[in-house]
Amino acid sequence: MIVFDPASKRVILDSASVTATELYSRSCDWLALSDNAKYGAVFRQVGGDDLGGGLSIPPYFFLQGQWRVRPMEANHTLNLIGNIFVEGGGDPVVSTLGDYRVLVKNTVPVQAQGISTSGSTGPRAADIAAEVLAALQATTLPVNVKQVNDTPLVGAGVPGNEWGPQ
Repeated sequence: MIVFDPASKRVILDSASVTATELYSRSCDWLALSDNAKYGAVFRQVGGDDLGGGLSIPPYFFLQGQWRVRPMEANHTLNLIGNIFVEGGGDPVVSTLGDYRVLVKNTVPVQAQGISTSGSTGPRAADIAAEVLAALQATTLPVNVKQVNDTPLVGAGVPGNEWGPQ
């Protein structure tokens, strides 16, 4: 059984292996009991979104404020499974109260979804501008200017018959 001690801001474990999802779920259960909500959330969660096709973004769980995980009171290797962090940085696991040796093993998913735009080889702005200019110069634009700022124009726009305001 996982115990939440709001006085010391500790999530106290009773086993050598726990998932971040389990810790988060039990903290939600604990918050819903009695008036525990007055202590605020133990975790903040991001991720877990469905990407379709059986893919999802791995969830990340952040301990809030001074909340930390305390291992069970025994010599053991604590296996924390999942993405568990402290909001703003720091170690999510504190020492036991007794003189026990606890090795903490973090097992995190290797799956992540992301898009990198660095190193891409798209066209440069100068190349795009040169292509647009070449396309404009290769065709006659059907332009018939009759007014500029509501002022009618006269003339054909050729030498000897320049156009201008009426």
